[in-house]
Amino acid sequence: MKKLGLGVIGLVLVAVIYYFTVGSEQITQEIKTQVNSELATLEQNGFAIQDREIKESEEHFIITFDDPEKIVDFFTAQGAHMSMEDASTLKGMKIGVDAKYLNDTYSALSLDIYPLNIPTGITELDMDKDDKLVIMQLNEILKKKSILIHVDFNKLLSSFKGHVRDIHETIQGENEVKFNMEGLTFDGKIEKGKLSKLDQIVKRVTFEAKDEAEIKLSELTSNYKRTGPNSYDSASGYSVKNIILSGIDEKSKVLVSIDNMSADTITSIKNDLAQSSMKATADKVNFEADGEKSLLEGITFNFNIKNLDILALQKLEKVDVDDEEEINRLMQELISKGISMEIQTFKIKKIEAEGKKMDGFSLTANIDVDKSLDLAAFQTNPMVALNAINTKTKITLSSELFSLIAQQPKAVMLMMLIQPQELNGEKVYEVELKNGSLTVNGKPML
Repeated sequence: MKKLGLGVIGLVLVAVIYYFTVGSEQITQEIKTQVNSELATLEQNGFAIQDREIKESEEHFIITFDDPEKIVDFFTAQGAHMSMEDASTLKGMKIGVDAKYLNDTYSALSLDIYPLNIPTGITELDMDKDDKLVIMQLNEILKKKSILIHVDFNKLLSSFKGHVRDIHETIQGENEVKFNMEGLTFDGKIEKGKLSKLDQIVKRVTFEAKDEAEIKLSELTSNYKRTGPNSYDSASGYSVKNIILSGIDEKSKVLVSIDNMSADTITSIKNDLAQSSMKATADKVNFEADGEKSLLEGITFNFNIKNLDILALQKLEKVDVDDEEEINRLMQELISKGISMEIQTFKIKKIEAEGKKMDGFSLTANIDVDKSLDLAAFQTNPMVALNAINTKTKITLSSELFSLIAQQPKAVMLMMLIQPQELNGEKVYEVELKNGSLTVNGKPML
């Protein structure tokens, strides 16, 4: 069963921001006039407006998710990409909105936005007794406005700021689940009626399922900036000071701790083709399981992809997830111009394992997929389609890491067959697949 996520709130925020700001240049009366106009437009885009109450300086209404297909088109136009599956799940969801005009010296318009129910797209699913109990408790939590976004727009309606009310809730089911979120604030800008910039900060988030799992995140930041006319033209990033994941695996405790993780992504569209680059780093990753500890330090991952057919990508967002034939057709269309992928860097500087500290490894790779690749043939027999895929990969291992891997029984035979190159005291493998032929360090394998 799907659970209601904060991502849904973010999408709703984009929607409400857009429809309360397009075309308004005056402060009070023109805002009210614009609200009337844009709510009418909202009703034409998959939503319904209910229980509207209008007063001199404030009003209240409820937005209901009615038509998933229209809603997908709406969010896509605003840059908040949404799949048809997610939109269908949200059907029947109600969002309360309380609006105040000229609330303080900063605000021309202030909004309180809060979900009122679990969508019927979820509640109508086949559920057992425990799931029904959880849904009932979640609905009670929402009725209390426990999840509430407050946002203020400046008098030019060109920027906004706000926060999400701190959340401290407990759900009783098969296991007790506690969720806490503190210190979520945000601010952003609006240009030509569209969200152009959004920055968010969260002090801490914790999720605890008693005797099963626990998740803790501290000092999260995220940013988004629209960089071009297409909704996919954007730059975004996030960082997290610390993540702790713990759980029980076959009665043994497993713990993962990540320090100072960040990622930045830039996507641009040209001639209906998308290219995207991502840079991700983490200072440390600790693992503990069955009394054994390991540590990774200095992790870097840089990745690029080019020539994705953006029209096919947009169609994929709307397709029924159960329509396998259409998904396969669109995947074939997605690579119809030929795709180029590059791992510029995948590197781990230091590794600690089995009580030993050592230097790590690095990997670089290029993968070119020709437009002639037949995905149906590839799925049936990968060997048939190898001529349409060219790759070149370089793996560099420290001598200490190589020795540790060589002690593993499954690796002994492979390392006997394929000897590494020696370069500056490190072990190097160069793997190339070209025109259907595979070589490792220049030695033919296929």
